[in-house]
Amino acid sequence: MPICKECGVSAPRLQWTHFKYKCTGKFENGKEYQDAYPGSEVVDEDLKKKSKVTLETLTNKYGEEEGSLRWDSYREKQSKTNSFEYKQEKYGWTREQFDEYNLSRSATLENMIKRHGEELGLIKWNEYCDRQKYTKSKDYLVDKYGKVEGTKKYLEINKKKSDPHNPKSLAEKLGISIDDAVEIICSRGNYKYTSLLEQEFIKMVENEVGPLDHSSLKNPFGKWCHKLDRYVVYDIKHQDCIVEFNGDYWHANPKFYSESDKIRGSVVKDIWIGEEHKINLAKQLGYRVLVVWENEFLDNKIEVIKKVKKWILKE
Repeated sequence: MPICKECGVSAPRLQWTHFKYKCTGKFENGKEYQDAYPGSEVVDEDLKKKSKVTLETLTNKYGEEEGSLRWDSYREKQSKTNSFEYKQEKYGWTREQFDEYNLSRSATLENMIKRHGEELGLIKWNEYCDRQKYTKSKDYLVDKYGKVEGTKKYLEINKKKSDPHNPKSLAEKLGISIDDAVEIICSRGNYKYTSLLEQEFIKMVENEVGPLDHSSLKNPFGKWCHKLDRYVVYDIKHQDCIVEFNGDYWHANPKFYSESDKIRGSVVKDIWIGEEHKINLAKQLGYRVLVVWENEFLDNKIEVIKKVKKWILKE
């Protein structure tokens, strides 16, 4: 059961009413409390499981027909209350505030560590990645719908998902080159969900060198990599420079991982080979490439930005 680290009270759920009226008065809500005490729980784990709204919990409680109706109603309500129009009308939010709110709620390693602390946050992040990988797999659909129907759904879903973002399909459909197809896909702005740390890094670079030609935040730059048989997107492309901001986990920082380790079901050595192909492609295209690691930036942000500025401006 959660124990308030501010006043010592124990309760199944530490709600905003506790922090505002019954605690020390220092916090207005649970978010402010968790910002001050990173990793602190405000809801008991058993209560979370019991109160979590899912199709499964609703059908178990109300039966398949009534549960499905309640699930559809819940999803419709969530869709409305989570929209920009709703937040703007009710709270007067700007688009920037809405995007910042969504990023703070998103399932990222950074947010997990902020909510649960470094050790538990990493465990929860790995569990989340494994769960996401399974729910998007063929095995999941086969387990849920049976071999024939599950396989059929898997093929349908992946065809529907891949075609609009598949440069080969798009190039063939429009009669253009594969690199032109990659450029079209990148122009759709599908890379807005970068980590908060990468956003900070890019904005700090822009403050030093001015508006960037391309970045993962605006006008992404990508190319088709034949060795990987897919397109790759670079974090920053400015003039003749490529700057990659590599997360320690996602890109398997050699400082923390060995080649035999596994991340998200992939062997680290294979991740490194993929990164090498991506970097070599940029060099073959005539770009100067600089890689910045997450831990390097966290250790000394000012010095890292100075290094990036010198690299880009050839100072």
